[in-house]
Amino acid sequence: MQIPFSNFWKGAGVMGDKMLQYRGLTFAAWGYFFLNFGFSIDGIQLLPEFVGYLLLLFAIGALFKECRNLLLLRPLCIVLAVVSTLNWVLALASRELGGHIMILDILVAVARLYFHFQFLTDIAALAKTSPKRGEVLSIRLRRCRTICTMLNTAVLAAALAAGKQGKIYYGAGGYTLILISFVKFVTTCIIILTLFELRGHFKRASGEEGNRNNT
Repeated sequence: MQIPFSNFWKGAGVMGDKMLQYRGLTFAAWGYFFLNFGFSIDGIQLLPEFVGYLLLLFAIGALFKECRNLLLLRPLCIVLAVVSTLNWVLALASRELGGHIMILDILVAVARLYFHFQFLTDIAALAKTSPKRGEVLSIRLRRCRTICTMLNTAVLAAALAAGKQGKIYYGAGGYTLILISFVKFVTTCIIILTLFELRGHFKRASGEEGNRNNT
Protein backbone atom coordinates (compact mmCIF):
# COMPACT_ATOMS: atom_id res chain seq x y z
CA MET A 1 0.00 0.00 0.00
CA GLN A 2 1.45 3.31 -1.04
CA ILE A 3 0.55 6.75 0.25
CA PRO A 4 0.01 8.92 -2.83
CA PHE A 5 1.49 12.23 -1.72
CA SER A 6 2.77 13.15 -5.17
CA ASN A 7 0.27 14.78 -7.51
CA PHE A 8 -2.34 14.96 -4.75
CA TRP A 9 -2.94 18.68 -4.84
CA LYS A 10 -3.06 18.62 -8.65
CA GLY A 11 -5.51 15.74 -8.51
CA ALA A 12 -8.61 17.77 -7.67
CA GLY A 13 -8.59 19.34 -11.09
CA VAL A 14 -7.94 16.28 -13.22
CA MET A 15 -9.20 13.26 -11.27
CA GLY A 16 -12.66 11.76 -11.42
CA ASP A 17 -14.79 11.80 -8.29
CA LYS A 18 -14.09 8.16 -7.42
CA MET A 19 -10.32 8.59 -7.74
CA LEU A 20 -10.39 11.67 -5.51
CA GLN A 21 -12.44 9.74 -2.96
CA TYR A 22 -9.95 6.90 -3.16
CA ARG A 23 -7.10 9.32 -2.45
CA GLY A 24 -8.97 10.86 0.47
CA LEU A 25 -9.76 7.48 2.00
CA THR A 26 -6.12 6.46 1.60
CA PHE A 27 -5.07 9.49 3.63
CA ALA A 28 -7.76 8.73 6.21
CA ALA A 29 -6.70 5.08 6.61
CA TRP A 30 -3.02 5.91 6.99
CA GLY A 31 -3.90 8.83 9.26
CA TYR A 32 -5.64 6.51 11.70
CA PHE A 33 -2.72 4.11 11.48
CA PHE A 34 -0.26 6.83 12.52
CA LEU A 35 -2.58 8.06 15.27
CA ASN A 36 -3.00 4.67 16.88
CA PHE A 37 0.29 2.86 16.28
CA GLY A 38 2.84 5.40 17.46
CA PHE A 39 5.74 3.13 18.37
CA SER A 40 8.05 4.87 20.84
CA ILE A 41 11.68 4.64 21.88
CA ASP A 42 12.63 6.48 25.07
CA GLY A 43 9.32 8.35 24.93
CA ILE A 44 9.85 9.58 21.35
CA GLN A 45 7.28 8.46 18.80
CA LEU A 46 8.73 6.88 15.66
CA LEU A 47 5.34 7.29 13.96
CA PRO A 48 4.46 10.80 15.19
CA GLU A 49 0.83 11.52 16.00
CA PHE A 50 0.97 14.88 14.23
CA VAL A 51 1.62 13.07 10.92
CA GLY A 52 -1.69 11.29 11.45
CA TYR A 53 -3.54 14.58 11.84
CA LEU A 54 -1.81 16.02 8.77
CA LEU A 55 -2.97 12.99 6.78
CA LEU A 56 -6.51 13.49 8.06
CA LEU A 57 -6.22 17.13 7.00
CA PHE A 58 -5.32 15.94 3.49
CA ALA A 59 -8.29 13.55 3.64
CA ILE A 60 -10.61 16.44 4.46
CA GLY A 61 -9.23 18.37 1.49
CA ALA A 62 -9.97 15.47 -0.83
CA LEU A 63 -13.38 14.48 0.51
CA PHE A 64 -15.13 17.73 1.46
CA LYS A 65 -16.96 17.92 -1.89
CA GLU A 66 -18.76 14.71 -0.97
CA CYS A 67 -19.00 15.47 2.78
CA ARG A 68 -19.44 19.21 3.26
CA ASN A 69 -19.46 18.84 7.05
CA LEU A 70 -15.80 17.81 6.89
CA LEU A 71 -14.86 21.43 6.19
CA LEU A 72 -16.11 22.33 9.68
CA LEU A 73 -13.51 19.94 11.09
CA ARG A 74 -10.56 21.48 9.25
CA PRO A 75 -9.73 24.19 11.88
CA LEU A 76 -10.00 21.64 14.69
CA CYS A 77 -7.77 19.21 12.81
CA ILE A 78 -5.15 21.95 12.43
CA VAL A 79 -5.29 22.69 16.17
CA LEU A 80 -4.87 19.00 17.05
CA ALA A 81 -1.96 18.74 14.61
CA VAL A 82 -0.27 21.73 16.27
CA VAL A 83 -0.82 20.30 19.77
CA SER A 84 0.56 16.92 18.66
CA THR A 85 3.58 18.58 17.06
CA LEU A 86 4.32 20.51 20.26
CA ASN A 87 4.04 17.30 22.28
CA TRP A 88 6.45 15.53 19.94
CA VAL A 89 8.99 18.38 19.98
CA LEU A 90 8.83 18.65 23.78
CA ALA A 91 9.29 14.88 24.07
CA LEU A 92 12.68 15.33 22.41
CA ALA A 93 13.65 17.36 25.47
CA SER A 94 11.98 14.87 27.87
CA ARG A 95 9.13 17.26 28.54
CA GLU A 96 5.42 17.22 27.84
CA LEU A 97 2.72 19.74 27.07
CA GLY A 98 -0.07 18.17 29.12
CA GLY A 99 -0.38 17.63 32.84
CA HIS A 100 0.13 21.25 33.88
CA ILE A 101 -3.27 22.91 33.37
CA MET A 102 -6.19 20.52 33.90
CA ILE A 103 -8.76 22.60 32.03
CA LEU A 104 -6.49 22.69 28.98
CA ASP A 105 -6.01 18.92 29.11
CA ILE A 106 -9.78 18.45 29.31
CA LEU A 107 -10.40 20.79 26.37
CA VAL A 108 -7.87 18.92 24.20
CA ALA A 109 -9.36 15.55 25.18
CA VAL A 110 -12.91 16.70 24.42
CA ALA A 111 -11.75 18.22 21.11
CA ARG A 112 -10.24 14.85 20.13
CA LEU A 113 -13.44 13.03 21.08
CA TYR A 114 -15.59 15.40 19.03
CA PHE A 115 -13.25 15.42 16.03
CA HIS A 116 -13.03 11.66 15.65
CA PHE A 117 -16.75 11.14 16.31
CA GLN A 118 -17.72 13.63 13.61
CA PHE A 119 -14.99 12.58 11.17
CA LEU A 120 -16.01 8.93 11.29
CA THR A 121 -19.67 9.95 11.06
CA ASP A 122 -18.94 11.76 7.80
CA ILE A 123 -16.83 8.89 6.44
CA ALA A 124 -19.62 6.46 7.32
CA ALA A 125 -22.00 8.63 5.28
CA LEU A 126 -19.55 8.53 2.38
CA ALA A 127 -19.30 4.75 2.72
CA LYS A 128 -22.96 4.45 1.77
CA THR A 129 -22.02 5.61 -1.74
CA SER A 130 -19.44 2.83 -2.10
CA PRO A 131 -19.95 0.72 -5.25
CA LYS A 132 -19.72 -2.42 -3.09
CA ARG A 133 -20.80 -3.27 0.48
CA GLY A 134 -21.53 0.39 1.14
CA GLU A 135 -24.28 -0.10 3.71
CA VAL A 136 -22.35 -2.82 5.56
CA LEU A 137 -19.18 -0.72 5.81
CA SER A 138 -21.16 2.36 6.84
CA ILE A 139 -22.86 0.51 9.70
CA ARG A 140 -19.54 -1.00 10.81
CA LEU A 141 -17.86 2.42 10.94
CA ARG A 142 -20.72 3.95 12.90
CA ARG A 143 -20.69 1.14 15.44
CA CYS A 144 -16.91 1.30 15.89
CA ARG A 145 -17.11 5.10 16.15
CA THR A 146 -19.67 4.81 18.95
CA ILE A 147 -17.67 2.15 20.82
CA CYS A 148 -14.44 4.17 20.66
CA THR A 149 -16.21 7.34 21.78
CA MET A 150 -17.80 5.56 24.76
CA LEU A 151 -14.50 3.96 25.79
CA ASN A 152 -12.50 7.18 25.49
CA THR A 153 -15.18 9.05 27.43
CA ALA A 154 -15.10 6.39 30.16
CA VAL A 155 -11.31 6.70 30.49
CA LEU A 156 -11.51 10.49 30.62
CA ALA A 157 -14.28 10.40 33.21
CA ALA A 158 -12.32 7.90 35.34
CA ALA A 159 -9.22 10.11 35.18
CA LEU A 160 -11.22 13.15 36.25
CA ALA A 161 -12.96 11.25 39.04
CA ALA A 162 -9.62 10.00 40.35
CA GLY A 163 -8.30 13.55 40.38
CA LYS A 164 -5.00 12.26 39.05
CA GLN A 165 -4.79 9.96 36.07
CA GLY A 166 -2.18 7.67 37.63
CA LYS A 167 -4.61 6.47 40.30
CA ILE A 168 -6.78 4.54 37.84
CA TYR A 169 -3.97 2.17 36.94
CA TYR A 170 -4.14 0.35 40.29
CA GLY A 171 -6.55 -2.21 41.74
CA ALA A 172 -9.83 -3.05 40.03
CA GLY A 173 -9.62 0.15 38.02
CA GLY A 174 -6.38 -1.05 36.49
CA TYR A 175 -7.94 -4.29 35.23
CA THR A 176 -10.87 -2.32 33.83
CA LEU A 177 -8.46 -0.02 32.02
CA ILE A 178 -6.65 -3.02 30.52
CA LEU A 179 -9.96 -4.40 29.26
CA ILE A 180 -10.97 -1.03 27.84
CA SER A 181 -7.58 -0.70 26.12
CA PHE A 182 -7.92 -4.14 24.56
CA VAL A 183 -11.44 -3.49 23.26
CA LYS A 184 -10.36 -0.10 21.93
CA PHE A 185 -7.35 -1.67 20.18
CA VAL A 186 -9.55 -4.25 18.44
CA THR A 187 -12.13 -1.61 17.50
CA THR A 188 -9.45 0.70 16.13
CA CYS A 189 -7.99 -2.11 14.02
CA ILE A 190 -11.46 -2.74 12.59
CA ILE A 191 -11.81 0.96 11.72
CA ILE A 192 -8.45 1.01 9.93
CA LEU A 193 -9.13 -2.23 8.02
CA THR A 194 -12.59 -0.94 7.06
CA LEU A 195 -11.10 2.29 5.72
CA PHE A 196 -8.61 0.33 3.62
CA GLU A 197 -11.39 -1.94 2.33
CA LEU A 198 -13.53 1.09 1.47
CA ARG A 199 -10.54 2.67 -0.25
CA GLY A 200 -10.14 -0.45 -2.39
CA HIS A 201 -13.75 -0.33 -3.56
CA PHE A 202 -13.39 3.29 -4.63
CA LYS A 203 -10.08 2.52 -6.37
CA ARG A 204 -11.74 -0.16 -8.51
CA ALA A 205 -14.64 2.18 -9.22
CA SER A 206 -12.21 4.94 -10.24
CA GLY A 207 -10.62 2.54 -12.77
CA GLU A 208 -14.02 1.81 -14.27
CA GLU A 209 -14.78 5.55 -14.29
CA GLY A 210 -11.51 6.23 -16.12
CA ASN A 211 -12.23 3.52 -18.69
CA ARG A 212 -15.64 5.05 -19.42
CA ASN A 213 -14.10 8.51 -19.84
CA ASN A 214 -11.53 7.12 -22.32
CA THR A 215 -14.17 5.48 -24.51
